[in-house]
Amino acid sequence: MENFKEDLDKMDLRLSEMEDKIDKLDVKLTQVVDAILGNPLTKTGGFIHDIDVLKNKIEEIEKKQIQYDDFKKKIYWAGAVIVGLFIAVEYVVNIVANLKK
Repeated sequence: MENFKEDLDKMDLRLSEMEDKIDKLDVKLTQVVDAILGNPLTKTGGFIHDIDVLKNKIEEIEKKQIQYDDFKKKIYWAGAVIVGLFIAVEYVVNIVANLKK
């Protein structure tokens, strides 16, 4: 009977130790989840939030790149039109100059 009581005490001690370890594990797991997802109460931080911020910045950069490409195309077209007009004016001036000769 005494041996049985001693075994129960040992099991109780082991169970208490296991509960403490599980509590510590739960705290660490909560810290990991907060690091990944951020704090659900304050809605700040976390790896997922950082990824969302990066996605927004990438979208913004893509929009600016598209605007820059459109601007560059407009500049090329304007340059081409100016050069085309210059060539047309020079052609007309040469024709008029040859007619006067």
